[in-house]
This record gives sequence, structure tokens and C-alpha cells, in this order.
Amino acid sequence: MSSSILNLFSYKEGIHRAFEEGRITDADQYVPESGEMRFSNHISWEINGIHYEGGLSFTNTRPLFHGIRLALDHFRGEPLTFLELGPGAGNACYELYCLAKTMHIDAEIHTASYTPVNPYMPLLCSGNELLASFSSNPHLKIMEKCSHGCSWYILDEDVFRMPAEALGQIYGKLDEPYIHHQYIGYYPKNMDLPSAGFDIIYDMFGPLHRKDVGSIVDAYSRLSEKGVLFFVFHERYEPGKIMLEGAQRRSTPIFDKRDTVVVDTKNYLAMVARENNPLALRFRKKFESKFQTVVADDMVDFLRWLHGNP
Repeated sequence: MSSSILNLFSYKEGIHRAFEEGRITDADQYVPESGEMRFSNHISWEINGIHYEGGLSFTNTRPLFHGIRLALDHFRGEPLTFLELGPGAGNACYELYCLAKTMHIDAEIHTASYTPVNPYMPLLCSGNELLASFSSNPHLKIMEKCSHGCSWYILDEDVFRMPAEALGQIYGKLDEPYIHHQYIGYYPKNMDLPSAGFDIIYDMFGPLHRKDVGSIVDAYSRLSEKGVLFFVFHERYEPGKIMLEGAQRRSTPIFDKRDTVVVDTKNYLAMVARENNPLALRFRKKFESKFQTVVADDMVDFLRWLHGNP
């Protein structure tokens, strides 16, 4: 890759390099649908002879969930395998990569997504910070504004037309890849993912946010013995109904009864910690509960409470 240049060609060149290094695996018979790709595809990409227009948007540049930062503290000094489902442009993975470095955690990061990212050219900012960088760009499209923010989109070719100085605040360059391996396709269909062994599986509005309960069960099955699963659910889809019902009954049957399941009923976020996970062990030390599933008004507040002194 042309490491001294930030442009769309060098971005795609880094992806091809990762393919050649065996860091990207395509699922068998992967034929994406244009509707599915509209706001998830962070770059213009050609798959099976079909061109998909891409760019950065409010959906594929979400920041790393703050609760992950708190959860990481329980893995200090240990190797960690991390899987993000639906990483978008990869910025949350890069946040985790940088956090793990500062916390001296040997993290191996994997992703499962529609399209690959260049693991040598990370997106340096996310969400509102990224939107601010594009505020004066005439090609920025604001689709909807609301009290929680706005929906926006900008084509990749318009991003890479920005002046070099501005672009250098958006994309960086690395000598080593921040993502160890990428699996491309529709999760979990025909994906050659490891069958188990992930210490953290993370999904913020990715495939686990859909209607398929089987995707959640599949992700859960890939956790290590000390693993933890974080995901956002849709309250009107079947997985969300199962999680909210589990919160009421204090038991979620799709998970092992020895797990610790926390359901944030305000933000529709769930945490599933295996029996030997450090978060589950700490929870049982601080709070003697006979129930598998507990309710949290806010997941970050719950994790802060868990992180505090016994």
C-alpha cells in the first residue's frame, strides 16, 4: 500500500493487501442485496460483478459503547479475543485497539461484516465528531434532524477529495493491522468463523438487531468460557421480545441458567456474561441474586456500579 498517501485507491489497496495476507475471508455464495447495503457499505465496492455505492454515514461510524471500556478493565494483563458483528467503517474496533494498547491488553480483533475495511488505514473519529469534520463539505447530505442528533451520509469519493490536511484528521496509517481477521458475508450464513473462543462479542445495531433469534444463539455459542456478549436489540422483533420477557421473568431460556444476563430496558441493550466471566463473578460477589436475568435502567451505570468497590 502507498503508506504516504491517503486516497480511495490506497484505501482499497490496503484491503487487497489484507486479502493477500489471508486476513479476509469471504463467505460462500455471498450475494448482497442493494437495500441491505445502502447505509452499511462504507466504501464503494464491487461484489460478484455488482457495484455498490458507499460512503460514511451515521449508521456505520458509531463510537465504541462506553461500557466496553469498563468491561475491558477486567481483562487487564490477559490475552483477549474480540469479535465485532457489523463493524461498519471499523472505527469502534480501532477505539478498542487503542484502548487495549494503553491498558496493556493483548487483544486480537475479528469482525464479521458486509464489506471489508482497510486494517492499515483506520478511521480516527466517529459519530458527531466525524460529522463536525464534514460540516463545511458541500457534499454532506443531512437526511433527518431530531433531538437525538441527525441522519447523515457522504460518499467515499467526496471524503477522499478533501484537502490532505483535513483528510489526515479523519484517516490514519498503521504499520500493523488493527483488525486481525475479517469475515465477509451475511452473519452467520456460511461464515467460516471460529466455533468458539471469543472473550467479547460486540454488536451495536448489527446483525443481532434484526429479527433472527438464531443469530443471537449463534453469537452466544461462540463465546469462550469467560466470554461476554453485548448487543442492542429491537423491542418489536422476536429477539427483543425474548429479552424483555426474560427481564420480567428473571430468566432468559436461550442462555444457560448459570449465566448472568443483564437487560437495559431503557436503551434496549443486553449483556450476557458466562459463568466464569470476570463481570459475572464480580456481580455474584457484590449482589447475591438467585435469578439468572436482572434489569438495569442503564447499562453504563450498571457497569460503573459493578466496577466500583465491593
